[in-house]
Amino acid sequence: MIVYVESNFILEMTLKQKHMVETESILQLAENQKIEIVVPSFALSEPFATITRRYRDMERLSKFIEGMHDQLPGVLHNLADKEADQLWSVVSRLVAVGTVIEMNSACLSRAQQVQKDIGLSQQDSIIYASVLSHLQNRPHSEVKCFVDSNYKDFKNPAIITELSSYHCFYESNFAKSLNFIRDFIK
Repeated sequence: MIVYVESNFILEMTLKQKHMVETESILQLAENQKIEIVVPSFALSEPFATITRRYRDMERLSKFIEGMHDQLPGVLHNLADKEADQLWSVVSRLVAVGTVIEMNSACLSRAQQVQKDIGLSQQDSIIYASVLSHLQNRPHSEVKCFVDSNYKDFKNPAIITELSSYHCFYESNFAKSLNFIRDFIK
C-alpha cells in the first residue's frame, strides 16, 4: 500500500499536535516496511517555513516580554530550538524510508492548471500535482491513500473523483487514515 503524505503530516509530528500518535504510527509502519510512504519534495520545505515563522514570532514575543519576566524569553528560545530539532528529525526519518516525489516543469505546469481549475492554493496545487504525477506511474491495482489533516485543503469532489480514478482513497483525518491503513495491511 502506498500512503501519500504532505506538510501537515510533518508538522503534526514536529509540533506534537493532537494526532501525533497516529502520524508517528504511520511513519513507523513505513519504517517497518509495512507500507510505502510517499511525500512531494515541496511538502518537505513547507514545514521549515512554518517553523522559521514560529521561531521569529517567539523571538518577537520574547523581546516584548523580556523586561516583564526574566525566565520566559529563555523558555521561548528553547522551545523554538526544540521545534527546529524535531523538524529535522521528522524529515530525516521520512526521507530515509519514503519516496520523495521530485518537482519538475510538467508538475509545475499541471499545478498551475489545477490551481485555475479547482481553486487550490499555490502550495496545495503543487502538492496535488506531484501526487497525481506519481499516481500516473503506479499500477492501478495497487491501493493508495492520500492523507491530510485539513479537509478544506483537498476535500473537493473533483479531487476525490480524480484520486479514485487511480485507486487512491482520500482521508482528511490522521486517526481514520491509520485505521484504514491497518485494516488494509492485516
